[in-house]
Amino acid sequence: ADEAEEEAEAEAFAEARFASIERAFAAAKAKGVQSSTRLVKELRALFMAGTFEVELIDDSLLVWEVALHDWAFDPSSPLSKDLEALSEAAGDLVPLILRVHFSADFPFSPPLVYVARPTVRSEYVFDGALCMEMLVDWQPQYGNVESMLVQISAFLAHSGARVETACKGEAAAAGADGEAAATAARDSARRAYEKLKALLLLLLLH
Repeated sequence: ADEAEEEAEAEAFAEARFASIERAFAAAKAKGVQSSTRLVKELRALFMAGTFEVELIDDSLLVWEVALHDWAFDPSSPLSKDLEALSEAAGDLVPLILRVHFSADFPFSPPLVYVARPTVRSEYVFDGALCMEMLVDWQPQYGNVESMLVQISAFLAHSGARVETACKGEAAAAGADGEAAATAARDSARRAYEKLKALLLLLLLH
């Protein structure tokens, strides 16, 4: 009986996700979003592969949340161990959440990718933004989203990133005004990327 219930829940979950994609695609097409067909293709590929958990925010094809659990990272990395410890303490799986904001002309313009929660500290992470060549100096050929996420996972694992704040506390704080907190995090990450791009340009000029 338990197995049948789990299968039914999994089927309902999958149906809800695909219904969300259909609504998001219809809305994007109605708005004339150039990248809508490409993004649906990328999203379906991710769902079918089952490598990453992806959720559309407010049924928007342009805003994704990607859950990276401890097993998405090198098991010997501090980040993997931190997430595993958080999950054990919480009695539930606690992932690292990436927010991905795609442009209307993706992959010709870069996505805005940042760590939404929990707070992660590393000399290569600034206000959630990742000091990663792929994201700072974007090229259209980087547009395979699954490959991008695999590389981001490897980058975070090997950058010495550590979880600074427990998710439970952050979730409670964000719950008071979730939309404002999400907007502030996005804007902060965007400013950090602008600084990183300016720094890269200075290095190239010298």
